[in-house]
Amino acid sequence: MFGSDGVQLFQPTAGARECRDRSDRSLPLRSEHFPVEVRGREIVTQQGVIIAVAADPAIGEEIVRRLNNSDRSDQEDQWAL
Repeated sequence: MFGSDGVQLFQPTAGARECRDRSDRSLPLRSEHFPVEVRGREIVTQQGVIIAVAADPAIGEEIVRRLNNSDRSDQEDQWAL
């Protein structure tokens, strides 16, 4: 199904899992969310909150690796000051 501007519109499918709502949805990830981990395609915080769903498990692993490395680097930079 395409919209008036040729943009493909997606509709929820029956039985599709939705991510639990995050109360801080508009806020960036904070250090207390790390390290994040991957469970199948889902990327979750240490508290078990799903923050993203990757296209496949391999992509999920790469995203988690990059997020955790970035957070680790930010922490090291903070202590270096």
